[in-house]
Amino acid sequence: MKKKFTGRLPLLAGFLCCVAGLFGQGPISGFPTPKGEIAVAPAYSRETYTTYFGQDGTPEDREVTTTSYSLFVEAGLNDQTSLVATLPYMRTNDRPGSLQDASLWIKYMNLDLRGASGNQRVFTAIGLSFPVGSYETTGIAALGQRATVFQGRLVYQYQFDSGFFLHAQSGIDFQFAPESRSSWPVLLRTGYGTKYVYVEGWVEFITALESGTAVQTATAGTGSSWRRVGGTVYVPVVKWAGFVLGGAYVLGGEYIGKSGRVNLGMVVKL
Repeated sequence: MKKKFTGRLPLLAGFLCCVAGLFGQGPISGFPTPKGEIAVAPAYSRETYTTYFGQDGTPEDREVTTTSYSLFVEAGLNDQTSLVATLPYMRTNDRPGSLQDASLWIKYMNLDLRGASGNQRVFTAIGLSFPVGSYETTGIAALGQRATVFQGRLVYQYQFDSGFFLHAQSGIDFQFAPESRSSWPVLLRTGYGTKYVYVEGWVEFITALESGTAVQTATAGTGSSWRRVGGTVYVPVVKWAGFVLGGAYVLGGEYIGKSGRVNLGMVVKL
């Protein structure tokens, strides 16, 4: 049985479908995008750390600042299916910037079941990320590995009529070029939305399924694992647009910087 949105959160549905994907904890949300609607979200972020977790989480001193500009688009193909695309531009320290890795996803709503106090929804999504810039891949200021990665996600979300929601997703990231590697992502999210504001908090766990190498870079490390927390606030300005403020902090891990990040963005519904 499929039901339309109920409660106050639907007033923001055209925007919230992409808020989750703005700032690095994955582009797949638990909100469907109605057929024919397109959400476009340009964003800016600044991430800084002075401690890097190396092999077995051993800390070492590094000073790295990464500035990013990104574009997120989600388009509703029909009531169950949407197309998701992302494209970032990054610059680390004083090095030249570059387009980094784009991604394309197909997201499908498998279940939309009405309950006593809300809707439970299940989504599956598959995506492919691939390099689009000739950026640096070595040194602590490298922007990435120029890797091609297949990604799969299974998402569950319970949407209460009050505007409160609970969300969980997991899956697999399988890098098949330039070398074979895989990781296991887990994302837990909760939040609340009304027609005036939307807030969410989340925690992310990424576990590398193969060990990394001893020499790692700022953002191009292989075999990286981490634990990260973050939050997002969205405020609508008009019916078709609003602003987003977010942040995140790495709690620990291996081959990852102990970074703090601040994000600013805008979401526009076409």
